[in-house]
Amino acid sequence: MKDAVKLANYRTKTEAEAAAVLLKNAGIPYLIQSAEGMLHGPLFPGATIYVAPEILDEARDVLGISGDDDEELEF
Repeated sequence: MKDAVKLANYRTKTEAEAAAVLLKNAGIPYLIQSAEGMLHGPLFPGATIYVAPEILDEARDVLGISGDDDEELEF
């Protein structure tokens, strides 16, 4: 996913994976980025879900995220 855009941040990778199930069920490709589980522990806590820019609005609808503001979304 070359030009992926940030959809949302989550406190843990597990929370991001739970949200990603909804995206998967809707047929929306996604990418989860997380440092959890790395050799020396997480460098940065949490995880971020990325999607292609052309399906960002659809992904927001699936997760019930409002796109009214440009603030970084955290759960």
